[in-house]
Amino acid sequence: MESSIWSCNAKPDVCHFLVAVHFALGFVVARFFLDKFIFRRLAIWLSSNGYAPLKMNEATQAKIAKCSESMWKLAYYATVETFILKITYHEPWFTDTKQYFRGWPDQELKLSLSLFYMCQCGFYIYSIAALLTWETRRKDFAVMMSHHVITVILIGYSYITR
Repeated sequence: MESSIWSCNAKPDVCHFLVAVHFALGFVVARFFLDKFIFRRLAIWLSSNGYAPLKMNEATQAKIAKCSESMWKLAYYATVETFILKITYHEPWFTDTKQYFRGWPDQELKLSLSLFYMCQCGFYIYSIAALLTWETRRKDFAVMMSHHVITVILIGYSYITR
């Protein structure tokens, strides 16, 4: 029987990964709007020292794109770090590592932690698509692609096995 991720302390289930897909789609929308309305404009303003409009040659456009990409990653990771600290701070295993495996393999997984798993999985699913279509191609493309795929697999395995 499938358990809903919204149930209190639901057992992990493969169908919960549909939530990760929704997170991935949400990241696409968030990145698009943040790029269009904040990051790109801020990158142009920073590049022009705040007072002169830029001539947008190809090199400048590439710098603006890289800067916007870096701002997106900074915003994402700063937000996620804040939320994970808020989620885990009051957990017994936050300060006592002996608590990590207490009750394994039938540990209860709180909704906040389940959603965090799905958020992270969704981000790396989004990252695979972004790497293929959106982000600047770099020399380490194959390494980054394998990193994202392996990370999705590891997050999924960790979630299912708790």
